[in-house]
Amino acid sequence: MEKKKVAVPLVCHGHSRPVVDLFYSPVTPDGFFLFSASKDANPMLRNGETGDWIGTFEGHKGAVWSCCLDTNALRAATGSADFSAKVWDALTGNELHSFEHKHIVRACAFSEDMHLLLTGGMEKILRTFDLNRPDALPREIDKSPGSIRTVDWLHSDQTILSSCTDMGGVRLWDIRSGKIVQTLETKSPVTSAEVSQDGRYITTADGSTVKFWDANHFGLVKNYDMPCTVESASLEPKYGNKFVVGGEDMWIHVFDFHTGEEIVCNKGHHGPVHCVRFSPGGESYASGSEDGTIRIWQMGPVADDNDSYSTNTPPGKQKVGADEVAYKIESFHITKDELRE
Repeated sequence: MEKKKVAVPLVCHGHSRPVVDLFYSPVTPDGFFLFSASKDANPMLRNGETGDWIGTFEGHKGAVWSCCLDTNALRAATGSADFSAKVWDALTGNELHSFEHKHIVRACAFSEDMHLLLTGGMEKILRTFDLNRPDALPREIDKSPGSIRTVDWLHSDQTILSSCTDMGGVRLWDIRSGKIVQTLETKSPVTSAEVSQDGRYITTADGSTVKFWDANHFGLVKNYDMPCTVESASLEPKYGNKFVVGGEDMWIHVFDFHTGEEIVCNKGHHGPVHCVRFSPGGESYASGSEDGTIRIWQMGPVADDNDSYSTNTPPGKQKVGADEVAYKIESFHITKDELRE
């Protein structure tokens, strides 16, 4: 009997608690990068292709719920349970700014032009911070009907997207008026909302469904029922013909965008999958789990071995093998004591 072929992911160790958010940078002259947020309060930067650990941003005193990189992967931002959002130098690991809030920050996103940082969380307030004037008071939109779970930008920074922790729907806000211009209706709270790389679609996960919306006219394009409660979904960026889903069943499912047919089911995590994201070229996708690991899965040929290939020993012991990111390592791992000086 022919041995069943299974996908063998790159397994990225290092986080000591659940991984709750993942973010891929666009392709830069130095390659592309994978940023991870974890309840261990130590967000990490990795080589997006190999999973090799580059560095850890130290300074938060609570779980880090959200992470993002700017377009050039030169700055990083994080939102935390310590009531702050921080902006970091992604080359050195130095903290550039810390924006204090009055409650947990669940989500953050850089604007397309990289001048603004958008945050949202338990305060039910959307804030935009001017990174050119970090000492200035942020602009606030305080009309969110519930605590904020996800945020993103649309339409060349003219529209803000947000979802709530405790109610369904995705709300689209006009940045000039601060008012809701459209609501994408869902039955369950939206746990993941992603704007496609080409700006055509908004991909949402709510309950046990994945939906695709027209990002310009806001109509529902596709609606697929999933085999389990899902927490995250991501559309393949190059061709837009596949999407990946992760959730409570601990498996990573890949589906055909046009038909909803399951193409691949990858097993390997030992806890619910909280976040999935495609790499910018669509050649791989990453998953983050309650088990504290990140797994990077290739879209190419599968292997014959059932044992996952493990890479990335915990930070401090990992040697980065990729030449194009080697320069980023020096002086990157900053200690808490150094940040307080």
